[in-house]
Amino acid sequence: MFYFRNYHWKLITLFISSILLFFGCAAENTDSGSSSSTTYSIGGTVTGLSGVLVIQNNSADYTVIEQTGADDISFTFQDRVSSGSAYSVSVKLQPNTQTCTVSDASGTTSQNMSNIIIACTSSSYSVSGTVSGLTGSVVLQNNGADDLTVSNGSFSFTSKVSKGSAYNVTVKTQPSPFTCSAASNRGLASDNMSSVSIVCAVQAYFLSGTASGLGSTTLGLQFDNETKSLSDNGSFSFSTPVAEGGGYSIYIPSQPDNRTCSVINGTRSNVSQDYTDLKAVCWEYIDNVTIGGINDNVSQTGSSPQLVEFESALYSAWVEPSSSDNKTRIRVAKYLDNTSSWSFVDSSGINNKSFDSSRTSQDASQPVLFVEDKTSPSLFMAWVEELAGTSYVSIARYINSSWNSYALINKDNQALSSPHGVYHSYDSNLYVTWSELDNVSISQIRVSKVTGTFWDGNEATGINDNTSHHATQPKLASLSSNLYAIWRENGSDNLTGKIRVKVSSASSTSWTSIDGSGTSGINKSTSYDAEAPEMIVFDSKIYAAWQESNSDNITQIRVAVFNGNITSPSWSFVDNGDSTKGMNLIIDTDGNENSTAPRMTVFNSSLYLTWLQEHGLSKQMRLAKYNGNDSSAEWTTVDRYDEFGVSRFGLNYNILKVASTPILASSNSKLYAAWAEPDSSGINQIRVVENPF
Repeated sequence: MFYFRNYHWKLITLFISSILLFFGCAAENTDSGSSSSTTYSIGGTVTGLSGVLVIQNNSADYTVIEQTGADDISFTFQDRVSSGSAYSVSVKLQPNTQTCTVSDASGTTSQNMSNIIIACTSSSYSVSGTVSGLTGSVVLQNNGADDLTVSNGSFSFTSKVSKGSAYNVTVKTQPSPFTCSAASNRGLASDNMSSVSIVCAVQAYFLSGTASGLGSTTLGLQFDNETKSLSDNGSFSFSTPVAEGGGYSIYIPSQPDNRTCSVINGTRSNVSQDYTDLKAVCWEYIDNVTIGGINDNVSQTGSSPQLVEFESALYSAWVEPSSSDNKTRIRVAKYLDNTSSWSFVDSSGINNKSFDSSRTSQDASQPVLFVEDKTSPSLFMAWVEELAGTSYVSIARYINSSWNSYALINKDNQALSSPHGVYHSYDSNLYVTWSELDNVSISQIRVSKVTGTFWDGNEATGINDNTSHHATQPKLASLSSNLYAIWRENGSDNLTGKIRVKVSSASSTSWTSIDGSGTSGINKSTSYDAEAPEMIVFDSKIYAAWQESNSDNITQIRVAVFNGNITSPSWSFVDNGDSTKGMNLIIDTDGNENSTAPRMTVFNSSLYLTWLQEHGLSKQMRLAKYNGNDSSAEWTTVDRYDEFGVSRFGLNYNILKVASTPILASSNSKLYAAWAEPDSSGINQIRVVENPF
């Protein structure tokens, strides 16, 4: 596992170098021909740069610049801009220790543009705060030095901290009989830091907890000036006290090999008692770790992983090309917890040709695993595959240690988006939903029992709110006697996506809208696009998650809960954010990093949410746990902590790579996460981690 503080910019440099080799340098010349086909180059000069800078034109064309000397640097974007078209140059990723600003950043092209100036200056910031509750004085340190003697009131360290560098304010020596605790005292300098709080009191309390998931590794925990080295699962305690009314923050200076660890309940303020509920938990990579993921062939790209528990074991499915004909098929493997290994249960992969040798091999895609939860349960899988020119929703059943073709359940036409299945305990049936074109090529949401009995009226159209608008990405959930469906459907402009929700009883194929009807669905805003809906039952309630753009065109993760009243339906947001920023705020305080692909699961009576969130040029696999209180909703990150608390990095094996298609599942009292992530050769590997919370 890579450690951010020590390796971040070394890894960035290697990553950036490969991008530079790919892009090369664009020539500054003007195309010949008519004015309508004339294009112009966009470029300029970078001054004062020290480090790595990523700039963009029109939020799309990225250029990476690295300074290795003292000279100014000329740049030209690879993509040329048509005559009369707009250009807009901005900074995508700032250097580690500098701030770069753009002059003459935008305009309309009428010639080659080379006058854009990007000026970079080194920045440093002050570290300051307040002391309260103290009689006398106390000596503080920043980063283990820069001693500062202070009393009650404000303070400021003499030495400033460079932009992007660490600050860590601690108490050097406790002023008996007082105990002083530091809060909001560490981080990476991005502005003048004035929020450090030193609270002193005569009464003090102590911290303890348990560690899990360590295996044979050693985990270091840091609290103020005390380092705790954990080599075994079990209990631990700190000897450093916390002042009454003060706060504390436990952090992890470096991650152990093949694991990424977090401290749950590792930060608190206004302490008023001893705390014994600290949990140091480590996610362990249970794939092939340094070789690759669980791909059958690590030289073939894997995608669209799925996870499900079946017969007390974890099963994973994903898409992977066959080395014989390069057609994609579905691979399925079972995790053997007792041996920490994976065993394939799909022969050489699943597609319709694997069941009927007379069929021509076609690409199989978009798998989903689901379980028929009866006394004698069965494992089912649905996927999309073309047969005789039509894309079908294909279903297979795993029984007696082998897969058997079960059904093709399309209505009449091309199947589009990924199917989804759920077991409805009320009537002991499996239901499947998918998106399918109707006779006039409008995508409809279809619902059917696995047996082939349609549950959407069996008409030419499906359950769309408006059957003249395209609908995709459906999901199902079962609660009590009702079956719930959620999907993305184009709004009145037939472009902007709305999140629609309907409900059906087990005794009727009719569907009732519970999303407010009208034109908005359950979107936070009626004006912006929403997609990738997810739905789950937690605490006997329906929860929904999706991604939605805001006014700044940043995609946010939204989460809402249904009031349970079908005749008077309403949804309440429980996404730990504000009106515009959703779940993004948990990781990114200004909420300006695109977040996508939410997925949920229930584990140990708690709701967990995973999603992808941008960080620079990478995408991180994030994970958060819900407190379960809809009236005072809070989410806590449980994916990764670095030495400053919540990390900007997630569960990625390589923090510089772009993760995709996350999924969660629980099995044998453990929580599992899977996703696709490129290896050093750019081949997507299916990564899997487990965490015994």
